[in-house]
Amino acid sequence: MRRKFIRVIAVAAAATMATAGVAHARESANGSGATFPQQFMASATAAFNAATGNNVTYANPGGGSGRGKRDFRGGLTDFGGTDSAVTGGDIPTFDWVYVPYVGGAISIAYRLDEVGGATLSLSPATLNGIFGGTVTKWNDPSIANDLLSNPAWVNSKKRSDTKGVAALIATNTPGSATVTVSAIPNVFRTLRGKSIEIVDTKTKRVARSASFNRAETALTFRAVAGTSYEVRVDRKVVANFAQTAITLPNRDITVVYRSDGSGTSNNFCNFMRQVANADWVVNDAFTTCIPGGSTRVASFGSRFQGQSGSANVSNYVADNNGAIGYTEVSFVTDATRAAKGMKSANIRNAAGRYVAPTAAATSAFLSGSTVDARGFVTFNYAQTTNTAAYPIVAITYGLAKTATSSKNAVVRDFFLWVLNTYGPANAEALGYAPLSGTLKDRAVSLAQTVGTK
Repeated sequence: MRRKFIRVIAVAAAATMATAGVAHARESANGSGATFPQQFMASATAAFNAATGNNVTYANPGGGSGRGKRDFRGGLTDFGGTDSAVTGGDIPTFDWVYVPYVGGAISIAYRLDEVGGATLSLSPATLNGIFGGTVTKWNDPSIANDLLSNPAWVNSKKRSDTKGVAALIATNTPGSATVTVSAIPNVFRTLRGKSIEIVDTKTKRVARSASFNRAETALTFRAVAGTSYEVRVDRKVVANFAQTAITLPNRDITVVYRSDGSGTSNNFCNFMRQVANADWVVNDAFTTCIPGGSTRVASFGSRFQGQSGSANVSNYVADNNGAIGYTEVSFVTDATRAAKGMKSANIRNAAGRYVAPTAAATSAFLSGSTVDARGFVTFNYAQTTNTAAYPIVAITYGLAKTATSSKNAVVRDFFLWVLNTYGPANAEALGYAPLSGTLKDRAVSLAQTVGTK
């Protein structure tokens, strides 16, 4: 679905390029690697090429962060893609930098038909049990206890009346909830400025309204127990939420993980180690991240399923009732997968709030990060007062050479354009979080060193 709007974005982006500060010499540059930014890169490269006449490409599928690092070091690509640190034998022998260029939430994605469209809330301890293999049933007390502390919202509307528009909901405090409405870029362009309304279905009164002025727009409203709320965009219903007690089924949990070298796995395992259980290890392979390693994963048999790439993990979860996995959130909000019943869980952050994986919540978490001299970002998981933060995130990086060449110059121009122009305008609509503040400033300064030595 997302490929259909790439050409539209490219045309729209062309008008902005005159002021983007990019070079006009035509050149080609190729990259490979992380699949986490696949949706973003497919669109961004097409738009950049249409606007400049250059030919920047990113392998689809990218092969994972492990491949991105290996290809870049081996000179097989002009830039690499990774969501994790370059270490050991993957460190290039030439001068290079990380260019962080966009962030995103790692969704804990699940399909559980028996709960009728409910948005589950999960704590780090429960995630440790599920992905560590000790919580094996969906009606496990740990999952039930999480729901007692944060009752589930059920969306009774399986398909949005407007394809390409989705809504997530999370409780803030008792009696208060936030709905976040998002639209993919080509749909948002037709809906910009239109009304978003949250309507009490009992009284028919509007509980909250706003104009759809951003591709991801959040509305906080007073949520009355026992009432359902329609979310309308330009008078069409995109969701119908009610906070409802649910009965968890006695169904086996199938855990879906990345079988390839994956920065998404690295960031997920980093969260698990820092927040849930220090026995987790941080690297690109889930089967060596998990406590007990590959031998333990093998002991789980068919309850644990490895899949290569974010798309395959997401497809497996969407196609199999009872499955749960981790993947970039844009793969979950895809209309085809969402229609099958695939959803993102709300995750408890360090402040004790269960938060949905939105761009705004990702940006809130990233605001506490630090950046080292080469450009690698370190997250702060101990943000105990940051109630808005979604805690399982990734930054995706371009690995770029500093040596002077025409190819490196176009790589520099591409990432500067992404940071300054394309990301701020399109990242949220694509399911990602544009970099901002000091993090963006540092990323721009790093991008400016590419191709200059």
